[in-house]
This record gives sequence, C-alpha cells and structure tokens, in this order.
Amino acid sequence: MIDDGIRPQLGIIGGLGPLASADFYFKLTRMTEALRDNEHVPSVLLSVPQLPDRTEAILAGHDGPLAPLRAGIATLNELGVACIAMPCNTAHHWYDKLAADSRAEIIHIGDAVTAEIRRSLDRGRVANLATRGTRVSGFYQNRISAAGFEVCVPAVAEFQERVDSAIMLVKAGSIAQAAAETERALHLAQMAGAEVALLGCTELSVVAASLGDTNGLVVVDSNAALARASLQRLGYPVQEARGLPTVSSLAADDRPSLGVTRRAS
Repeated sequence: MIDDGIRPQLGIIGGLGPLASADFYFKLTRMTEALRDNEHVPSVLLSVPQLPDRTEAILAGHDGPLAPLRAGIATLNELGVACIAMPCNTAHHWYDKLAADSRAEIIHIGDAVTAEIRRSLDRGRVANLATRGTRVSGFYQNRISAAGFEVCVPAVAEFQERVDSAIMLVKAGSIAQAAAETERALHLAQMAGAEVALLGCTELSVVAASLGDTNGLVVVDSNAALARASLQRLGYPVQEARGLPTVSSLAADDRPSLGVTRRAS
C-alpha cells in the first residue's frame, strides 16, 4: 500500500526511449504554472526501456509489446494514479486494449496532438514525422482527417529516411545531428505542401527546441501536446514552456554519425 501523502496523480510509461520520456517530464514541469515545489503534479515515471521494439511488432503483425505495456499500466494503477501518459507515439497502436484494462484514464497522444494543431490552425495540410510503425498503425491519419485537416505524405523516399535517421540519432545521443536530419525532413514536408508538421515521434520532440527557422511551417511537438493534455486533465494551470534548452551550440559531430541500420521503434 502506498501512503496517501505521496500518492501520484500522474503515471508515466517511460523509457520508450529514455531521452524522450525525460523530455516529456521536463516539459510537463516547465509547462506547469507553479511558484513552488508543492504546486507541481505528483507523478511517477515507470521506465521500461527493455520493452520490445514497437515498430518491428506492428510491421510484423504481432503484439509482442502488449503484455509488458499491460504490466506497466497495471503497476501504475496499483499506485492509484488518476491519469496515465505514454510519451511514445508508436505504443499507442495498442491504446484500445490498454485502455480497456486500465482504471486510470490513459491520455491518447493523438487526441492531445489534434487539440494542439487546432490551437494554431482551423484547417490545413499536416505532415507527420513518425516511425514507420506509427504510420502503418493509422491512428494519426484517422484523427487528423476527422478533425478536418488533410494528411500530407511526401512522396519522396528521402522523407522517411531522414525521419528514421533523426530518431535513431536521438536514441544514440547524437542530438545535434538529429536536429539537422529533422530540419531536412521538415523542408521536404513543406516542399510537398504541408502547412503543419507534426513531430509524431517523441524522440523528435527532444530536438524541437533546436530547430532553426522553419520558414512559416507550423511545427507541433507531440511531447509538449501530451504534457499540456496531462496538466489539463488533472486541473493544473498551464503556461507556455519558455526557456527550453537548445543544442544549437553543440558541434555537429558531438557523437559519431550513425547509418540507419536499425528500424526506429
């Protein structure tokens, strides 16, 4: 039994990947309108980095990640959380099955992102920078279309290759190089007619503050959207996340360059 004096309100399924969940918690903290420690959200972050590759499972048509995700959700429910956030877009492929087993509400990142897009535009063409698994899952396409926006998918193969490369570079800790790859993918999205670009992988959220001039392209950060939705569901006041760190001063070769030899999960 957990002491009621330290019972968390928000549970976080983290580690998918570790930098992405750290980025989510940082943004959650920065977006909370608070003057002192005890005005922040009581939270618990359960990091499960050993969870099977989500994209690999989706593309292969199996549910390997589902059992450990269910175990994580069950653990957070046992702690008595009111809401659960999963700062991993691809894991939301199993959202319906996870939500059916959870007493606590699981906030869907797709719903949070759609609300965030609507804060900027009433209509437009949206390109999603996401893993191949998230794209195959289709939950973003369905939500974006239902909200009255048009899904924009750049036809050039280089677009997804740049996205995959950026995601894997973040996982390897090469943040400056990942930002450069993300900027190239954003340029290709805009060339294809996109007015909004969704950073639909939380690894890409890690580089959001490091992006240069996007030439009028509206960039939506899925981690920031999920953090906002989490605070709103729990009744906490939200402020804009000012003063987020940037890696623009880092050397481009802060870590050895990686080829896209592994699929982004």
